[in-house]
Amino acid sequence: MIGIRSGTLIAAVITCLAASPSISEDAVAMPPFQPHVDMKTFMAHVLAPAAAVIWKVNATVIDENGEHDLSPKSDDDWEQVVSGAATLAEATNALMIPQRARDPDWNGYVKRLADAADKAYRAAEAHDLKSVSEVSDQLDGICAACHRHYGLE
Repeated sequence: MIGIRSGTLIAAVITCLAASPSISEDAVAMPPFQPHVDMKTFMAHVLAPAAAVIWKVNATVIDENGEHDLSPKSDDDWEQVVSGAATLAEATNALMIPQRARDPDWNGYVKRLADAADKAYRAAEAHDLKSVSEVSDQLDGICAACHRHYGLE
């Protein structure tokens, strides 16, 4: 009796699934990801501002009042670094949208950026200035190498 009910239930579920629109058909018909802005805009408004927050941890400004270390000092400062690193890490997923890939080397550069951004995020969460500073330097090299490869300097 249980076997018959189970079999009937399975048959009913299969019939319903077959009669309803398929999610997988929709996924094939329409790509799941699409860029909304061109690469220049994406770099200027997403990647560069997020990276700048991380780079700022190593910055010093000299003005008429003297030298000012821009490294994070308060919880609010650290929250800005956390947000910048999280934005940069998550933005690397948008860089891997197939329409953005420039050549077969593209995702290798993006992976290095993603790994560094993830390290920056974890270090910022821990308020570890030394580690964020080290990753900041790594980001500089990763970005410069990618820009050189793609002629963006």
